[in-house]
Amino acid sequence: MARCAPVTDATGGPPEDDPGARLDAPPGSTPEGEPDDRPDDDPDLGWRALAGSLDDLGFAPPPAADTAAPAAPAPAVETGAPAPAPAAADTADTGAPAIDTATTAAGPAERPDPAPTRSGHPRPRQYSRGSNAFIGSMLVLALLIITGFTITLNDKAVIAPGHTADIEEFVDVRDHPAYASDASISLVSVRTSFAPSLFEVIGGWLDGALEVVDIEDILGERTVAENRDAGRLQMDQSTQVAVAVALEHLGHEIMTPIGARIERVMPDAPADDALREGDIVQAVGDTAITTAQQLSDTVKAHEPGATATFTALAPDGQTRTVTVTLADRDGVALLGVIVTTHVEFDEPPIDVRLHIENIGGPSAGLAFTLSVIDALTPEPLTGNLDVAATGTIHHDGSVGPIGGVPQKSHAVVRAGTDLFLVPAAQVEEATAVAEPSVAVVGVETLEEALAAIAAHRS
Repeated sequence: MARCAPVTDATGGPPEDDPGARLDAPPGSTPEGEPDDRPDDDPDLGWRALAGSLDDLGFAPPPAADTAAPAAPAPAVETGAPAPAPAAADTADTGAPAIDTATTAAGPAERPDPAPTRSGHPRPRQYSRGSNAFIGSMLVLALLIITGFTITLNDKAVIAPGHTADIEEFVDVRDHPAYASDASISLVSVRTSFAPSLFEVIGGWLDGALEVVDIEDILGERTVAENRDAGRLQMDQSTQVAVAVALEHLGHEIMTPIGARIERVMPDAPADDALREGDIVQAVGDTAITTAQQLSDTVKAHEPGATATFTALAPDGQTRTVTVTLADRDGVALLGVIVTTHVEFDEPPIDVRLHIENIGGPSAGLAFTLSVIDALTPEPLTGNLDVAATGTIHHDGSVGPIGGVPQKSHAVVRAGTDLFLVPAAQVEEATAVAEPSVAVVGVETLEEALAAIAAHRS
C-alpha cells in the first residue's frame, strides 16, 4: 500500500574540561645561600619541567648577545720579516711597513645553563611576557574550541544543503526497453543535524545557507529514530506512487484511491486519542471519503464546535467508528491531523523499481516520476538540460510543498543545474537563492513540469 496526496491539515492547507593553568608567573627559585629543602615530589617541578620544554620549543627569548670578545690575532703575513710577537703593542722597527692586524668580531658567547639548585633540581629559564601572552591566548582558544564542540543544544536542529543525485542510476526497468539520457534529472536533498553543537548553531546563524530551527518543528512528538523510520516509509510510498503516476501518464490505469491516511495527529488536537497514525479515514458520517482533499473539505463543511463521526480502517485491518468534537481555528472547523491519499495498486504492466538508500521523506516524488517517464520514452525528455526537481507527487499528478527549499536551492546552485522545478507555492523561496544562475520554475502538476522542461529545452 502507498499514499499520495498533498500533505494537508483538516483546513485544506499544506503542513507547513579542565581549563589550562596559567603560565604567566615563573616558578620561584631558592635564594642564594639558603638551603633548598623542598622534597623531590615538589609540585612546582612539573611547572619547571614545562617551562624548560617551552624554552626548548622556542617560546623563551634567545640569550642577549655579549660584548665582543677580544680580537684574535690576525694571521701572520709573509713579508720576509719575522712575525711580530702576539704580546707586542707595536710592530718591530725593521724598516718594513707596519702591518694592519685588524680583527673581526667573534660571535656571541654561548650562555651557560643556570646553575642547579642545591637539591640538584634545574633552575627554570625565564621567558618573556610576550611568550606568556601567546601561550595564554592559545590555551583560551583551545578551551573555547573544546567547549564549542562539547556543548549541545538538544532543543535545536540545523538544516544544511545536501546534494543533487541523478536518479537514472536508481531506476531499474525490467522486461521492457529502457532508454538512457545524456542529461540528468536529479533529486535534491538536505542534511539535518539534531541536537547540534554550539558551534554548529552559531554557524547556522551566521551562514545564510543554513537554518536553525526548533527540533519540535521537525520531530513533533517523535524521537529521532522514529522520525528516521517514518522518513524511510514515506520514501518507499513516494517511489511507489511516482512509478504509478508515470505509468498512468503513459496510458496505464493502475491506482485506486480508497481513503485519507492519517500521517500525524497534532498534540492536543480534537483528533488526539480518537484517530491514530496509520488509520485510513473512509467516511465522515454518511459521506464516503476516498482522498485527503475530500476529508479536508468535509471537515470544513461543519461548524466549529460540532461533532463528527469518523469511520477509520486501522493498520491491523479492523474498522472502528469514533466521534470527535471539532475545534475552531479562525472560524473554520479543525480536526488537527495531517493526511495523504491512500491508494491501492493493480499489477503494473511494466516492472519498474527505484533503489534509493540513505534518503528519506516524500519530497523527491516529482523527480522520480520525471525520471521514470524519461527512462520509458525513446526521445530524451530533457534534451541537453540538467534538471533538478523537488516536490511531492500525488495520485492525481498534483505537486505538493516540501521543506528545506532554501537549502535545496543552494545545493542546486553548487551543482550547476540548468533548470530547477519546485512547488508553485514555494517558488519565491527558491528564486531568492538560485536565480539568476539557475532557471527556477514553480509547478502545480506533472503536466506543468513537463511543459516547463519542453519550454527550456527548446
